[in-house]
Amino acid sequence: MRVKQLASKHLKSIGVATKKSELGLIFTFEGWDFLLWDDAEDPLFFRLVLPGVFDVTDENFAEAIMACNKVNWNFKVVKAVLCEFEDKHDNGASVWMCFEKRLDDSPQIDELIPHAARSLIAAADAFDKEMMEG
Repeated sequence: MRVKQLASKHLKSIGVATKKSELGLIFTFEGWDFLLWDDAEDPLFFRLVLPGVFDVTDENFAEAIMACNKVNWNFKVVKAVLCEFEDKHDNGASVWMCFEKRLDDSPQIDELIPHAARSLIAAADAFDKEMMEG
């Protein structure tokens, strides 16, 4: 079974509503909006994303990159990345937090999702703290 199906089944079992998007599965956990990335090429690859945690501008670009680097150094399996976007309504850049892990054939998704989500929230908080102090 693919990660997306396992996660969807688990989230529904605990009363968390999910919504499909072109990138994967969207859900809210502890007040934060997450995206479980769907990788058709690698069905056991788990990538949970906390998108748009910080808007990046020309004025704060260097500080945002340095804060991303600090998060990446201090958090295991969490990556802070700067994502550029452009659509018909807007364009810009923002910092996203990503938790990635290759799963085995019988993952403990009921433990993994809360662990990954809380790791991403902690990384986002650390990023914000770094931006305020920097």
